Amino acid sequence: MKRIVMIALLLTLSSNLSVLPVLAAEKKVELTDQCRKHVVAYEYPEAIAACGQAIKLDDKHADAYFWRGVALVATRKYEEAIKDFDVVINLNPNDVQALSNRGLVYRRLKQYDQALADLNKAIEIDPNYAEAWLSRGTVFAQLDQWNDAVLDYSRGIELAPQNHTAYHNRGIAYEQLGNKAAALTDFRTFLRLAPPSDLLRPSVEQRIKTLEEAS
Repeated sequence: MKRIVMIALLLTLSSNLSVLPVLAAEKKVELTDQCRKHVVAYEYPEAIAACGQAIKLDDKHADAYFWRGVALVATRKYEEAIKDFDVVINLNPNDVQALSNRGLVYRRLKQYDQALADLNKAIEIDPNYAEAWLSRGTVFAQLDQWNDAVLDYSRGIELAPQNHTAYHNRGIAYEQLGNKAAALTDFRTFLRLAPPSDLLRPSVEQRIKTLEEAS
């Protein structure tokens, strides 16, 4: 009788142990989805916490590192964000979103060589990824390479024609190059596409007024 009970107990334990990895896998996915939703809702501390829990369950769960990295960028914790994107890229060297986001962080840190390396690679992997073109355009703008900036912004706009910020940025590049007509066109397009609450609206309206008075 004792032997039968012992066998039954071992079978129960074995069954429970086999279920644990499945439950952990489901939980990490659930936590990562919560993290993503917090990011979309601008709830960054909650996002960082949720993804951190997912990473504790699986320290090679790339999605959790990616979304935590995005939340860290939003809270200006740039060095920590780079570490998270490093993990994603080490796990998947062809992840264009991680490369583009790490390039954006390097750009904000004014580490332009690293930024260009990441963005060049992202564009090479996926030439149709608009965000990489637009981000690289901003690197060129910050380096005062305005012709290159226009070329990249234009490619980004071809791929994402509703991106109102891209028209604003290209308008500034055209303005720097002395192309007032093209700048005005882009600034007006920005006003047409941008939501009423966009914080750039007043400055764009002033730019349009200045350019029109100078014409």
